[in-house]
Amino acid sequence: MCFIGGDGASASRILWRMLRQVIHRGLKASFYWLGLFVSRHPVFFLTVPAVLTIIFGSTVLSRFKPERDLEVLVAPTHSLAKIERSLANSLFPIDQSKHKLYSDLHTPGRYGRLILLARSGGNILELADQVLQVHKQVLALRVTYKGFNYTFAHLCVLSHRDKRCLLDDIITIFEDIQQAVLSNSTFHKVPLSYPNTTLK
Repeated sequence: MCFIGGDGASASRILWRMLRQVIHRGLKASFYWLGLFVSRHPVFFLTVPAVLTIIFGSTVLSRFKPERDLEVLVAPTHSLAKIERSLANSLFPIDQSKHKLYSDLHTPGRYGRLILLARSGGNILELADQVLQVHKQVLALRVTYKGFNYTFAHLCVLSHRDKRCLLDDIITIFEDIQQAVLSNSTFHKVPLSYPNTTLK
């Protein structure tokens, strides 16, 4: 085969066109015979895919469960956050704590955080009445959803001993401070210090 007046670009174009024709003819012939085979065995191609779908759907695919934990899908198995969380769970398990919610530090959950600060750098421990008023307002919140009124008692974390809502120890301290103030009729008789406070 010789090319008169042709260069390398035209020769490669002709070779590419010939290769496309060969591939086209091969595919055309193979699909023709495949269609002929399918048309001669219609029962096989109608029943076998349905049977295989039923078998795989009932055995293999039924074992798959959707993963709803976003952290499992995003974070690596041996990430530092998971190692720290497992360490915190082993040191401060919520099942064994009496009134402490240490799990709030390292687990996502259905709780909110409220940070109260004293004005102009004052001591928040001296504002027990105001903090307890905010606490009572949180306990009094009601949310209506699908005809049912949900309160704090419906959504709180329950203790395993008496099935009561777990509260932060700071609330207990503020209640003790309030009782001490009411019994002594003056605030200055309640000793407040950090990190230890002696309460009656």
